[in-house]
Amino acid sequence: MTAPTVDEARDRALDALFVTAEDADVEVLATPTRSHWGLRHHPARVRVRVRPTGPPPRVGDARRDRRQRRRSGGGSRNAKRRQNAGQGQNSSGKRSRRRSRSGSR
Repeated sequence: MTAPTVDEARDRALDALFVTAEDADVEVLATPTRSHWGLRHHPARVRVRVRPTGPPPRVGDARRDRRQRRRSGGGSRNAKRRQNAGQGQNSSGKRSRRRSRSGSR
């Protein structure tokens, strides 16, 4: 988040995340600066991260659920493609439009 001051940038970021300062980690990336004659200015930049409240989710659970769904799905994709192959459909399930070479256009 950027703002003219570090405090304002921190407050804007906390408001955007809907958290209090106790529940977040604030890192100041850049302090506000002005050029020699004050013609250019660079705003303050902060990074705010919400502190986790519990342990991270286990990765293996999602893979196991995906395998179980695949097994209970009633067959593989290749079996469905083979089943539809004789019905004038290509592998994506759409009917093909073939022109005869000897016929009129």
